[in-house]
Amino acid sequence: MDSTLSTLKNQIQQKLNGIHSHEPIHYNHQLAHVLDEQNIPIQAKLACLAIDTSMSHLDSISGNNLSKNAILIGDLISAHYYTLTAEINDSDYLDAMSSAIIKVNEYKTSLHYKQLDKEKIKDAILYIETIFPMITIQNFKPQSDMRDMTESLISYAAEHHPAYLKSYSETELNQIFEEMDSNIKQSRGN
Repeated sequence: MDSTLSTLKNQIQQKLNGIHSHEPIHYNHQLAHVLDEQNIPIQAKLACLAIDTSMSHLDSISGNNLSKNAILIGDLISAHYYTLTAEINDSDYLDAMSSAIIKVNEYKTSLHYKQLDKEKIKDAILYIETIFPMITIQNFKPQSDMRDMTESLISYAAEHHPAYLKSYSETELNQIFEEMDSNIKQSRGN
């Protein structure tokens, strides 16, 4: 069976058929790996990765003077997410994801304008990086333990600083992620 990442890439590539020149689409490989480890419907895995990819793609556009095609591609991936959620046909899942999208956008705006203190920055990053897979996995496997997922996604974000954090220096981000890592390990008893 194809991985979630390769399946989504193929689906997006089919939708981009005819668009020959566009900026690269960056996928969260760690999120794809986390989703592949779950015994949940493939449409849910694809939806989760699609909304993350769309939002990350659109985050990378602002301030980088990328083409209008880049914006359209982000919107296309977002539309693909909504197609996938319609196929899932689970209104509770869609409501939870829709609420999370709103909250993620609020957090990203606050981070962009540096409106949060250090503890709230850590809370915002934790929420942004984990909420979509958390909702997705827990909706289909309610008793799932999310600790490993949280640790791996935050570790990935620490290595690949997301575009929504571009208002912060490398030093600030390294310190924030070190503290987050320490907090996660403390909560696990490590």
